Amino acid sequence: MRTFIDTSFFTNPVSEYLQWLKCKSLFQFHNWGKHLRIGYLSHVVDCDFGNYNIIGSHCLVTNSKLGCFSYINSYSYVLWANVGKYCSIGPNVKIAPGKHPSSVFVSTHPVTYNTQGNFIKNFTKEAQFKSYNPVTLGNDVWVGANAVIADGVTIGNGAIIAANSVVIKDVGDYEIVGGNPAKFIKKRFRDDQIEYLNNFQWWNKDEQWLEANISKFWNIEEFTDL
Repeated sequence: MRTFIDTSFFTNPVSEYLQWLKCKSLFQFHNWGKHLRIGYLSHVVDCDFGNYNIIGSHCLVTNSKLGCFSYINSYSYVLWANVGKYCSIGPNVKIAPGKHPSSVFVSTHPVTYNTQGNFIKNFTKEAQFKSYNPVTLGNDVWVGANAVIADGVTIGNGAIIAANSVVIKDVGDYEIVGGNPAKFIKKRFRDDQIEYLNNFQWWNKDEQWLEANISKFWNIEEFTDL
């Protein structure tokens, strides 16, 4: 039987602040010049960042990668995710929150099949079930407030996930989905326009190009004339 100190006895506003300050300082120093911002009391572990990423307050972001300009709003959990460029993740979003076996295994409780360190006792010495599968978000994806994206899901470029949705299957490029479970609502643009955007890949253009052509972004018809 494993034993460890109940660290909740030592949790207090001062210790939480110091842990956040250490995390923020280490990541922002390591990413100096990329203009990374980590909000108050957010916790970041094993993550890679592009340029101009912002993480709001009280977030947990682990084992993930964020492309340039992508941001995560407050109170969101992003675990095991590969997030493209220019993605907007709303508040209280859960991405790859983990999973439990739903068939074959007799119990859904992790102590019967995994060796997770956050439990006081486990009954197995080797993990028998992979409790996570990475999530992939393309570029320019918008995830609305309170949405949940299940493990292993792939979200295409330009997709929109409506607020309060639960996404359990892949979402195509420039599709809008919503509901629980999330269902297809419509495409943002015509198929020929979507093909143009995917081939053009504006998200890979440099900042000078974006500044010079930003007015074209305000109308898809004008953009496809570029």
